[in-house]
Parts: sequence; structure tokens; C-alpha cells
Amino acid sequence: MAGQDGDITLFEAVELERQRTSYPSDLPALPDLPSARYFDPDFHKLEMEHVFGKTWLYAAHVSELPDKGSYKLFEQMGLSVIVSRGEDDTIRAFRNVCRHRGAALVTEPSGKARRFVCPYHAWGYASDGELKSVPEAHNFACLDKAEKPLLQVRCEEWRGFIFINQDDAAEPLADFLKPYAEQVATFPLEEMSVKRVLATELDCNWKTAYDNFLEIYHVGTVHAATIAPFLDSKSFVVRPLANGHGRFTTSKRGGTSMFKTEGDAGLSEEFKRLTVAMPRFPNGFTALDPAGFNWMNFWPAGPDRMIVVSTLMGRTLEDEEADRAYWDQFAEFQKAILAEDMGLFASLQRSYEQRELTELVLSCQEQHIQWYNEHIDLAIGPDAIAPELRMTRVLTGNR
Repeated sequence: MAGQDGDITLFEAVELERQRTSYPSDLPALPDLPSARYFDPDFHKLEMEHVFGKTWLYAAHVSELPDKGSYKLFEQMGLSVIVSRGEDDTIRAFRNVCRHRGAALVTEPSGKARRFVCPYHAWGYASDGELKSVPEAHNFACLDKAEKPLLQVRCEEWRGFIFINQDDAAEPLADFLKPYAEQVATFPLEEMSVKRVLATELDCNWKTAYDNFLEIYHVGTVHAATIAPFLDSKSFVVRPLANGHGRFTTSKRGGTSMFKTEGDAGLSEEFKRLTVAMPRFPNGFTALDPAGFNWMNFWPAGPDRMIVVSTLMGRTLEDEEADRAYWDQFAEFQKAILAEDMGLFASLQRSYEQRELTELVLSCQEQHIQWYNEHIDLAIGPDAIAPELRMTRVLTGNR
């Protein structure tokens, strides 16, 4: 991560923020945000088509595909995509659909398969997607196996994180993540692997839950005994990044990590002395920590339903038993933090849907909520959005 933020260092930026006593002079007043964006079914359809249907989405991590033949199913938003490591060691993504009559090829969430054999009529596919075998092929007129490979989904990797995109015309993953990647260049992501995965379904719109992680305003109240003692909330600096991403930096109150181990070998000073949190468009968030971090993704399951998936990541300890104990404890701490947040979301959703609150009011500490919502509108195309649901664009201008 660059040590400079404009003409000042990150350390100077958080200190200036700590001393600020008035609204930032360089930030426009943030307009109220229409709450109907959080439940309107037509707006939800637009998000699904233009945002989630055309943006790079996190699907798996290379540590979950350790061997040739390893696979993991990505199953969110009605999709079922096989992410697998082929016999040639290449990671690919395929729709979990047999080209014969559409049966799912695999049903287990993860596993190992050198070939994908349909459980319905036993059509068999190689790990690169090629159709290799069809029982009683002579009963099909003009069947050319070369014309019926598995349906491939765009799949690219960044520093061990595997993303998929349903839009064949989308920009390369490296271009999409470039502003994000520049901020975490010195963090040792390649040393991390998936240690635990937690998934929770909630009665709210995906943005209702996501917004909670995009500001620090609530931390002193909701997380008074868990997170607040480790962070200087008044030093919270928000930097918008291109493509809807962002970066948050906050001074730590002491130590390298809020967890029980320092784990700071090889870290740059920014990551030792600051908490660096990274929202990723459209639905990702993580707060990088040398002792381990929660790679979060917020998945829509309907206008008023969502699934939050917390992928806990970190280094593997040499002693197997110590590693298991450490990550069990880490997971319990994460569950406790998440529980403090998740109890709030159903009531927020109710107030939106009952029109008890028609507009959301944002502070300067909540500016990333405005930023990513403006990018949602840019992805959809403002003219396709009902006027009463459009964002008043003050941060992205007229792009």
C-alpha cells in the first residue's frame, strides 16, 4: 500500500481526521438516500441484471482447490457454478449443467473429481470441460461431442482470490481491481489460506447489511466491548477508489492486531499501525489484520433476503492442534462481533418497507454508502431507474 495519500502520509491523514471538529470542507453535502432502493422489486431486478450479472464476483480461493481435480461450487443468487482445478493445473469455472438435459453435474459443495459425470444419464466431461463420453451415442442423430462442452464462465485470479463474471464483454479482472490492488500491494495475501467459512441468511436487503460495514459511526455503541477498545474511531479516514471500491484507515489504539497474536512479520508500517479496511464493489468487504481477517461477501437472495458469507483467512500455524485451536477461537470472536450487528438488520428493513423511513441520512463517515450506490446507478444506467429511486450524484459527477 502506498505510504502517501495525496501530499500527506496516511499517518498524517488519520491525525488530521482525529482533530477535525467540523464537516470536511472538501466533501459535498451528502443528499438523503431513497430507502425504497432497499426493497423495491424492480430496482432489485436491475441490480441483478446490470450489477451482479456484469461485475466480477468472488467465488473461491486457491487454497480451497489444493489438488488437480479439486472443485468448489459457487451457489448464490440462483447460480450454480463449478470452480475447479483441471488436470493441467488451470482453474476454470463451468455452469453446473449437463449439456444433455440440464441436470446438475455435482451436488456436493466441494470435493475432488477428475471427470464430471452426470448422475442422470452419465454423460462424462473432462476437467477442461470437453465432452468425452455419451452412453449409447448411436441413438443421437448428428451428435458432435466437440460441440457440447460444458458451458464456461469467465474466471480469473488475483493474488489467490478467484473471481467469476457472467459478462463476456467485461473488462479484465486486473483492470477492475487495479485501484483496489494498489492499496494492498504490501500485505502478504499469498501467505493466507481459508481457515473457516461462516454463512448466515438474513431477513433484509443485501445493502441493509452491507452498509453496516461501511462506516465506523456505530462501533462505539454496537461494539463497545469487542471492537471499539482497539480502534480510534475519530481517526476514521475514507478514501473513494475508482470502480466503486474504497479504502478506510483507522488508527489502532495499541498493538498490531486486536487478536491474541502479533503476526506482523514482514508487514509495512501502515498495516502495523493502522487498521486498513477495504470495501470492494459491488458486495465485498474486509479489514486486513496480520492475525487473520474476515473476507466478507453480501449476496442478494431477493429484495428482502440476503446471505452474508464470512471467509476467515490467515496463516497456518506449524502445529496442527494449535492451528485448529487458534482458528476455532478466531471464528468464535468473529461470530460474537457479527451477532452484535445482525440483530439490527431486520428492524432496519422493516422501517424501510413500511415506509416509516423514506430516506436515509448520511454523515461524512458514511460517505462510502453514497459512493457505491452512485456506482450501482452508473452500472445500471440512471435512465433505467425510476426517478424517485435514483441517487443524487454528488461524488461521481456526470460520468
